[in-house]
Order: sequence, then structure tokens, then C-alpha cells
Amino acid sequence: MTSIQSERLDVRLGASLVRRRLKGREFGVRKVASVGRGEAVIFPTATGQHLRELRALFQDVLAESGETADEPAADADRSGESGQPS
Repeated sequence: MTSIQSERLDVRLGASLVRRRLKGREFGVRKVASVGRGEAVIFPTATGQHLRELRALFQDVLAESGETADEPAADADRSGESGQPS
């Protein structure tokens, strides 16, 4: 099976919820794939203004391009520690 070579939008939302948000809208989306629990990838065919509208629809759940699952946990661990001995 070949992988899809196009732009992709990584979102922190389950695939079924992504499909619900897209339902009834006229955006060009080739595929919505699940990549883990609560994470999905959208493969759009939309360009220009439609792509900007698609990004705006998912603005609140778009994943950072450099973010990994381990980084938020590491940041949370560091926030509680002052590094100073008591």
C-alpha cells in the first residue's frame, strides 16, 4: 500500500469527531486517518481559501508540527520542580 503524498493536517481529535466536524461542509478532504487515541490526520485536497477555512475549522485542535507525545509530559514534570534542594 502506498502512502498519500500531499499536505496533511495533524489534529488532536479522534477520527470520528473529525468526520463529524466535516459533515455537511463542502471542504475537499481525501481521507481522515486515525494515528492513535485522540489523534487523527486529515489529507485535504482543498487549496487556497478552502484550505484556510479548513484550518480555521480545526484551529483549536491542530497539533504543533514539532510536538511529540513525550514533550507535554516532560514539561509538566519540570513545572512542579524548582531544582533547589529544601
